[in-house]
Amino acid sequence: MDSQMMVSVILLIALAEVFLVVLLVFWKRGIITENPFALTLKKEWQILFYAFFRWKRRNGNSIEGTQAFSYYKTSNYFWLFVALIHEQVLEMVVFHIYLKNEEPEIATIMLVLHIYSVFYMMGDYNLIRNSPVLLNGNQVQFKIGARRQLDFCISDIENIQPATIKYKNNGGIIHEKDAFHVTAMPRILTYIFEVTDEASYEIVFKTPLHARGYFGQKKTVRKALLYIDQPEEFTGVLQEKMNTYSHHSNTLEEVVQKDEKVPVIDWKIYFSLLFLNLLGAVAIAPYAIARENMHQQMGLTEMEFVLYYLAQVFLESAVLLFVALWLIKKVELGVPVIESVFHKEKQVSHLSRKLINSVLYGFLTGSVIIFVSLLISTPLGIDNSSIKDTPWWLAVFGSFGAAVNEESVFRLFLVTTFIWLSMKITKKETNGLNKWTAISLAALIFSGMHYSVAAANFEMTLGVIGGMLLINGIGGMVFGAMFVFMGLEFAIIAHFTANILIQVIGPLFIS
Repeated sequence: MDSQMMVSVILLIALAEVFLVVLLVFWKRGIITENPFALTLKKEWQILFYAFFRWKRRNGNSIEGTQAFSYYKTSNYFWLFVALIHEQVLEMVVFHIYLKNEEPEIATIMLVLHIYSVFYMMGDYNLIRNSPVLLNGNQVQFKIGARRQLDFCISDIENIQPATIKYKNNGGIIHEKDAFHVTAMPRILTYIFEVTDEASYEIVFKTPLHARGYFGQKKTVRKALLYIDQPEEFTGVLQEKMNTYSHHSNTLEEVVQKDEKVPVIDWKIYFSLLFLNLLGAVAIAPYAIARENMHQQMGLTEMEFVLYYLAQVFLESAVLLFVALWLIKKVELGVPVIESVFHKEKQVSHLSRKLINSVLYGFLTGSVIIFVSLLISTPLGIDNSSIKDTPWWLAVFGSFGAAVNEESVFRLFLVTTFIWLSMKITKKETNGLNKWTAISLAALIFSGMHYSVAAANFEMTLGVIGGMLLINGIGGMVFGAMFVFMGLEFAIIAHFTANILIQVIGPLFIS
């Protein structure tokens, strides 16, 4: 990376830091009521989720007592959306061809940014399709995808009147600062290009209300401009409810609860597991440096390798954990201990017994692996003495990191995904067959992933490959079964116990 590129990266990081500080200040001052960092991450994942899944539009009218009104069908945003997608794809190709030889690093960065922007726009548009205006009882919800939201009661309405767009003398649009726009057209495009849909009606409120922006920031609004597909029908229903308004209406919380019965995933569990995986990465990085010299193999300093490994684990875990937690409810698996921390009603039965059993299963698994390893080592010409070279405390760290990271990937993600795929293919609920099939497939992949480690130390004969698959397959089957029938945390404990026996205690008996 040349100096010019380094300066550009530093400037971008500095700007990002300034932006984050501003968000933090706004949060502390109450201008933003929710944690902006968690909220932004949640919305980014929500948009990416809608970019790949949920393209079958939900019908808001299916929610009991709720009427839904769309606002994207007659919007010009669809054509602008198509044009922007084409522009991004063409720009991505041209930039990459032009820069790949001259500035390959910049070309790669631009490629990633363009791909992300395409998926982001797809997710944003699909989320708009699935976020209709909701009218439940005397409560109204304007939720414009992930961009902004306004909730109010019929009693907050002063009157409903036809809307008009006001223009400056030079022909530019006058943007009203105290208005909430119920439109699919992104406001940023209206500000920049003066492109907008035609507002049909506007709702004037008795007193100013607070809307929420993308980062959770408050905005005071005095009116809402409607660009919806059925303006007469919607305003007619509102007018009728205004005339027959009753104070014994549903609360706003009930509307939101009915609209969002269950979040896509349990975000508290998601961030807990993500944090746990980052701890695992921090623990295993020094072990990988000391035992495998991974930093030298990659041509990195020790600190660069640690940062690289943390970034890799963060990105992988962020995606895989999201998918796993989204699927886990469908296959009736869980993360019982962490769930019990955040949901007091979901207490783990016989927790002490399960913890003891986890340690016991881990000890037995480690013992069997050591026995099999010693049994086949001499015939295969494998020298196990190098395992003694790692300090015991690093082996403990490595055991913890491997248990957390590997169980999250190979059990929580892979086993869950295989069970879900089996259910989709067979059109049947979970049963013993698809569970054990998923456990076996995940164990096989788990064993195969150790090939590179074995190849770096041994000549990979057919016998060595078979021994590697057997030894790691034993652990994969046991830990997979514990995940399915007990829960992820118990599989992690068993894996950690087995690792301690193999990596810390076992070397004491090797001459």
